[in-house]
Amino acid sequence: MLMSTRIPGDFLISDFSVVHHEGSSLIVCLDKWGGVWTWSASTGEWLARPLSYAHAADPVMAEYPDAENSIDMVAALSVDGKLLLAAGGDEQEPALWDLGTGELLWRTPLNGAYLADVIALDGTFVTAQQYSEEVRLWSPDGTDTVLGEMGQSSCLGEARVGGRSLILAGGSETEVWDAATLARIASFTPYDGRVWAVAACALAERTAILALTEEGDLCAWDLDSEADEPLYELAVGTEASDTLAVTTVGGMPLVLTAHPGSLRMWSAVDGTEAGHVDTREHGVTAMETTAVDGRQALVTSGSDGVLRIWDESDLVR
Repeated sequence: MLMSTRIPGDFLISDFSVVHHEGSSLIVCLDKWGGVWTWSASTGEWLARPLSYAHAADPVMAEYPDAENSIDMVAALSVDGKLLLAAGGDEQEPALWDLGTGELLWRTPLNGAYLADVIALDGTFVTAQQYSEEVRLWSPDGTDTVLGEMGQSSCLGEARVGGRSLILAGGSETEVWDAATLARIASFTPYDGRVWAVAACALAERTAILALTEEGDLCAWDLDSEADEPLYELAVGTEASDTLAVTTVGGMPLVLTAHPGSLRMWSAVDGTEAGHVDTREHGVTAMETTAVDGRQALVTSGSDGVLRIWDESDLVR
């Protein structure tokens, strides 16, 4: 393992976002109480990042002077030398803060369009919102574009595959947009269950779109095929948590799913099981494959309050 580090206070880490800021990697973490922290991979320093309440200035909230943010998901951006945080939750509309100062830069109205998920993408961010069921692309100044509507939106993902940057969204189906043109390019529906997590990866001459459903099925489709039939659909277990990652081990693309006590690995080519890693002391809550200070790694957060940075060799079993 490249490294591991525990959040101060020994809190559960419920979500995180990796951002490259001022020449180094920062991991922005959300604890179970909605507190935001950053950890520097280069210095090992943890910093608490208090945020002003997003809706404090709203007249509706005047009778609730002690109201606080209810944040469940985060996405960090580095824009023009500023470290920004897009966040919201199951009971809070999306907003944007300057993490350096804690200042609220802008917020969306109190309208019940709470967040289902948020991700960062090339200096912008994308939200999937409940009730409105809209997927939106936002610029740091608050300008937004509706990419589309989808039933029961629940999760987002992004991938760079085959020279294309893709935006992925899951709900009653899996939707795919080209991030450069903002055109919807594909839609796939699993046989059974709502989609809880989405990802994509390159497979030889094709691009695989991957989805994990609430019924515990891992589904894969060929993005550029006219056929709606999946490449494969296999049961990985209903105990799998709502997180999904793709990595490469020994030149083989693998899909990772998190289960109580283990990370399980599956061939992205045909879905056959490729091994597992013991995580009984960790309890994976979120994971992402990304570069950490220039080195490709798998980052996981856990119910033990620990961030783990995994090397490819840690996943060879």
